[in-house]
Amino acid sequence: MKDPWQPYLQLGIVHFMAFPECLTGEGPLFDTLCTICDDPFFDAVDVGPMYDAGQRRECAALLRDSQMSVTFACQPLQLTKGLDLNAADREQRQQAVEAIVGLLDQAKELGASRFGLMSGKNVPPAERAAAQDRLIGELLRICKAARDRAGLPVVLEIFDHDVDKKALVGPCATAAAVARAVRNEFPDFGLLHDLSHIYLCHETPEKHFPLIREHLVAVHLGNSVSDPKHPMYGDTHPLFGMAGSDSDVPQLRDFLRVLFDIGFLRPLTPPPLSPGGEGRYVSSSLPPGGRGVRGRPVCAFEIRTPAGVRPQTAIANMKRTWQQAWWTL
Repeated sequence: MKDPWQPYLQLGIVHFMAFPECLTGEGPLFDTLCTICDDPFFDAVDVGPMYDAGQRRECAALLRDSQMSVTFACQPLQLTKGLDLNAADREQRQQAVEAIVGLLDQAKELGASRFGLMSGKNVPPAERAAAQDRLIGELLRICKAARDRAGLPVVLEIFDHDVDKKALVGPCATAAAVARAVRNEFPDFGLLHDLSHIYLCHETPEKHFPLIREHLVAVHLGNSVSDPKHPMYGDTHPLFGMAGSDSDVPQLRDFLRVLFDIGFLRPLTPPPLSPGGEGRYVSSSLPPGGRGVRGRPVCAFEIRTPAGVRPQTAIANMKRTWQQAWWTL
């Protein structure tokens, strides 16, 4: 691809994976976020809960002053606390909804443009339809709260269903069914998928991404290990190109080709200038929620910095993998 990527997308990074010491919502949140915000390579960032009010205020100002697009991710809290939005027990679901909705004020303070979460646990096949209905019901409650309290659209991330996280959503067909139901009432609801998760779902981008095309609003660029004999088996998000892992330059390049094929990636087109000489770029036509607030969808790296490796090295791994994949499109 000879064109620069900037007209097509906002390149982002998941803060709490690049800096796993911040995964719990504690730690050096501001200092580590500065590393990302000071790097013009990135236009967007996914942030998780930040429990220290002082650091959260500093991070909010930093994100605002850096003009970063922000997605707020509830997934770290859901995973660490075992929150299950499709649990059979009503009280468990209520606890999950209350905990997630309780993060809306943080998301708003941090200037988020989307509110991300995941489904609850997978269940046996005979129970799946009922669990899916329960999930849809709780997502509708969360979408209403997110709209009313923070003006935020909700995005549901697709995880593996039988390998590591073992989430109800799940394969692309399940994700599409859930998205269709929720979007009947909340058209700005969308799906987030990850290059790494699709392999763990035993699927391929070219065959399965068309199933979610109309609902896809953001993607993550991660790596995974599908070999059960490998010591890092599962949703471990290793560095690109690690021996025995699923993704390197060729896989990322092919993934980007699929995103172009399904129309998720399209160039911005400059409209005519206004009489005052001021114009703004707008995106090509896509379904509601299919673009970021600046007209370009977010593609965010989700690589976890391994123990003993500097975050700067992990970030350089992401950048070089991206550049080679883009140049060879």
